[in-house]
Amino acid sequence: MDFTGFTSADFAAFEQKKWQSHAFNLERLQVKQKLEALGKRIGLLGADGALLEQHVSAESPVLWNQHRVDRQYLFFSRNEAAKKELDAIVNRERSFASMLEDPSPLRNHIFLHVTIDNDHVEVGLKLHVDARVDRDNLLRKCNDFFAREKILQRINGLPAGFCTGMVNAEQRQRLDDEQFQKLIADFADSASWLTIHRDYGAQDPIVGEGAFADRVADDLRALLPLMQEIAWTRENDFLEIGKRLADNVVRQKSKGLKKNDRVRVLRGLLAGQAGVVQSVDGKGALKVLVGKMTIKLAGEDVTKL
Repeated sequence: MDFTGFTSADFAAFEQKKWQSHAFNLERLQVKQKLEALGKRIGLLGADGALLEQHVSAESPVLWNQHRVDRQYLFFSRNEAAKKELDAIVNRERSFASMLEDPSPLRNHIFLHVTIDNDHVEVGLKLHVDARVDRDNLLRKCNDFFAREKILQRINGLPAGFCTGMVNAEQRQRLDDEQFQKLIADFADSASWLTIHRDYGAQDPIVGEGAFADRVADDLRALLPLMQEIAWTRENDFLEIGKRLADNVVRQKSKGLKKNDRVRVLRGLLAGQAGVVQSVDGKGALKVLVGKMTIKLAGEDVTKL
């Protein structure tokens, strides 16, 4: 299926009376297929040179969308391996009540998106305050004048029509440093989204054309450098999370064992013998004293006594 533009029927699929009804799943499925076709026309590279993963939100009312479909997202975010690394931190520090309110993964990571609802298409970048790693990376980075200035220049250098602010709050096309600092401070204390986006009304002729895919691609590529300035990566780490992730790997490989723990060897010539952990190296390997002999073992080769 090639992307041919959105029709009035596509926008009508998100009338309020249809939000919670499964009777309109087919209408929304047809919109979903158009979003998937649009995504195939774009393709975006992340900071690591790998394609950003793209997904389309569910067309039926389910827990993921709080049992209502008032809009559908095509979104682009970090790849699965990178998500798993950070989700271990994000989900551990996100409240259970917050996860029940909105369990969607969109609240865990910064992402680029194309969103269609009843009256417009929005193309933009979003970051929820619950996306702790990306959020805190942005906040810490903005404490540095020169790093903050670079982000602000990216925002003010976007093509005409883009606005910046929080969802359901004031939006500005340009920001000075004082306004930007206030926005970041307000966002940190909110329960909201930071958004940088532009809108296309349902009556705008361009949204009904196949060429709209090219317009969307241009918009998203304009936002991509800004996303890379904000998103946490090992190369854009203002939180020293790289060390924490490395420590997590060590703990996993060593099974959480530490110096002076008593263990029993499970494999090899010394299977069944008891010993004492002497050290854990930077790769999670153990040195274990068994009798008068010190041997190197993996965490999976022993069990704690």
